[in-house]
Amino acid sequence: MLNKFIKYVGNNFGNPNGIGGKITTKIMNIMNQKQYKTVLKNINLEPNNIILDIGFGNGYLIKKLFKQNIPVNIYGIDISKDMFDNVISKNKQYVNNGNLKLFVEDIGKTSFENNVFDKLYTINTVYFWNGLEKCFSEIKRILKINGIFMNVIYTKEHLDKIMFSKYGFRKYSVGEMEKITIENGMEIIETIEIIKNKSYCIISRKV
Repeated sequence: MLNKFIKYVGNNFGNPNGIGGKITTKIMNIMNQKQYKTVLKNINLEPNNIILDIGFGNGYLIKKLFKQNIPVNIYGIDISKDMFDNVISKNKQYVNNGNLKLFVEDIGKTSFENNVFDKLYTINTVYFWNGLEKCFSEIKRILKINGIFMNVIYTKEHLDKIMFSKYGFRKYSVGEMEKITIENGMEIIETIEIIKNKSYCIISRKV
């Protein structure tokens, strides 16, 4: 019974739905506080920036970005229709004024035009991407030249200690993810150690 519950919750990390989705996104909000703060500190929002949140979950970080009171346009994609409906309903003000646009899409193939975004970020979603080359190719396509991609990950070594990660996770060391980033045509600006030997933010740009 316990194993079934662990598997259920673990699978919901990659595609949050129903009650399990609400549980996992709340868990993520608690686990990811230092990661959120790192993105907020380093994203360097500028007026009229166009931002993409890849895997917005319950929209926690989107709200934090809007609270900076800098006029930006935020887009978000998530594969979960439940999360889409949830975040739309909680952010009607930003949706109605056109500052927030959300889509049920996969980063492997989006509906965006070329060279749209100034900045992209994702927090602990890369484990669930299908085909890293395809996903990085899409990131490069939709980013403007010199556009920034912030990729926050937990290391394989850390995830191996978490029971939920046995289900549906593809795990990477920070070195492996840096290598993948460079091999897929992005230039690494900085790798920030958020939690020693556990969590990192790899900041790269399209050149």
